[in-house]
Amino acid sequence: MSGLNLAAAHQAIAAAVPDRPALVWRGTTWTWADVADRTARLASVLRAHDVGPSGAAATGWQSPNDHVALVLLNGNEYLEGMIGSWRARAASVNINWRYTAPEMAEVLADAAAAAVVYHGRYAAVVGEALALLPARPRLLLHVDDGTPDALLPGAVAYEDALAAATPLSPDPDWSG
Repeated sequence: MSGLNLAAAHQAIAAAVPDRPALVWRGTTWTWADVADRTARLASVLRAHDVGPSGAAATGWQSPNDHVALVLLNGNEYLEGMIGSWRARAASVNINWRYTAPEMAEVLADAAAAAVVYHGRYAAVVGEALALLPARPRLLLHVDDGTPDALLPGAVAYEDALAAATPLSPDPDWSG
């Protein structure tokens, strides 16, 4: 199934059943249209920060796309982070929130993360990990989880970024 593209599949489902529930999390229900809109907005934010296809030639196991690190607990933002990354033609990378700063820095460096989406409760360890990297990711998105953690320097509030973004149209070059 080399032609399967999950962003395209998600878009097709949203077009076919826009008003059906797609995601239920802690008493909130998002329809397929809601999730499609939010992921299109996230893709737009990512692309506005040059996160997407890297343009580099890839061979074998190498990824031809930028990587978006997700330092998140389960919730709508995690799913949105994966689908939004795919819509932007980037790849999402799970970062275990239990990692120490050096462990997190190693994964971020290995993935060459172009963006990091993180829950506020992990701001301190993410900040420590970023300080260990030779180059900082182009985008940091802070997901408010009700903790008092402040935005990391240069970070953007996730919901504010989505609210200000124009949804990115489906990419005709999406491929498996």
